[in-house]
Amino acid sequence: MLLPWSRAYHLAQEEPMAGLVSTARIPDREPFFNWIGPMASSRNYFYRLKSNSQVNPRDLSEVKDYTLGVVRDSIYEQFVENIGFESEQNLLKFSHYYECINLFFKGKLDLIIGSELSFHYQLMQYGYAGQEVVKLIELPLNNTTGNFLALNKNMPKEIVEQFQISYQKLMKQGKLDKLTNEYLVGQH
Repeated sequence: MLLPWSRAYHLAQEEPMAGLVSTARIPDREPFFNWIGPMASSRNYFYRLKSNSQVNPRDLSEVKDYTLGVVRDSIYEQFVENIGFESEQNLLKFSHYYECINLFFKGKLDLIIGSELSFHYQLMQYGYAGQEVVKLIELPLNNTTGNFLALNKNMPKEIVEQFQISYQKLMKQGKLDKLTNEYLVGQH
């Protein structure tokens, strides 16, 4: 079931048989879940519209001079606040990523953040090909160890172990890399 990120994140902590795919594994989240993975890992960037050439920060210190939208409770929210973005001034927070994409393509936001692995796929879901954007500056999310399946801490140990065994099989057989590569090819 697809839910707003914040709601899904909290539900996965409350419901013993719940989990999240895929979730960035960071130190703040470590104690809340059983972690299976990593499923994938990717670098993240600020993007601008190709047609919006006046938005051209040269480094991380300049991005806060522009407007940005992020999903509430995402790993991006805390990071951008730490580098100087402020709520209701140059930072808008949303329940769904599509709200960020919508305002970004209407020219109401200067910047958007996306994962190198999934950003173009997300744009395609809303009718964009990806050529409309320009990759700018990488977010140094150094405390992230990749994206994982995050399972509720109270999920029965046997089920968690079965997920781990299945994950190990996929890795050993090279199927996880194959699926990731097929996903990437489908984006271009």
